[in-house]
Amino acid sequence: MTLLRTPTALTIAGFDPSGGAGVLADVRTFAALGLPAVGAITSITFQTQDSVFGAAHQTAEVLRAQIAPVLAASTIVCAKTGMLPTREIVLEVARLFRESDLPAPVVDPVIVSSSGYALMEADALAALTDQLLPLAAVLTPNVPEAETLAGITIRSETDMRRAAAIIRELGAHAVLVKGGHLKRQKAEDRRQKAEGDGRAIDVLDNEGKVTVFREKRIAGAELHGSGCILSAAIAAGLGKGMTLEESVGVAKKFVLESIRNSVE
Repeated sequence: MTLLRTPTALTIAGFDPSGGAGVLADVRTFAALGLPAVGAITSITFQTQDSVFGAAHQTAEVLRAQIAPVLAASTIVCAKTGMLPTREIVLEVARLFRESDLPAPVVDPVIVSSSGYALMEADALAALTDQLLPLAAVLTPNVPEAETLAGITIRSETDMRRAAAIIRELGAHAVLVKGGHLKRQKAEDRRQKAEGDGRAIDVLDNEGKVTVFREKRIAGAELHGSGCILSAAIAAGLGKGMTLEESVGVAKKFVLESIRNSVE
């Protein structure tokens, strides 16, 4: 008798003991969107929701030992990666996706925490660009991450489009530049305030087709782990057979609702 396995999501990311980001946030997101999840931890961080104080990175062997049994027992329909702190971890993750029939992952390039703590070593970022980026369904950098990857300063939607194109030219199939960290010039801030147009902009470049997502900013609201939640939600949409554009749209609505709930 053949046993039917439940469609399952995979997360490969760091462990945030405060619960806001990393594997815990991914699993909650997948569950909320109707997918059970399995995961592997790349690094155990020491942090609160406000600051990161350190981390204990795992080895490639430990990562492989975590993943192998759950993959053998699961039917993975979507995958995402988060914090990949070292070169050996990046190379192991790239090997996993290159040598298996796993679906192409949503890659969230977690480089530096919002409090300024480096979460990825320099040679790990180089390995991600060279080895993992071409295997990704979509890369989801925020503005500072996109600036690092593209090597340009981002101050506008035009810059976001340019950065997405540059990163795609590095080998990515699709890039979503998240505009939540966009630092607009003061004159632009005054204009938007006067016109009531305080909108967060995300730019998706999917093999050259550009889609811009605009959502009204929620004043004073910040959600620790919002990038993790968004990338997991995008992966869930892809796992359910949505297009990338549909997946991003649904994921953005899910994150927006999470932010609203966090300030109520």
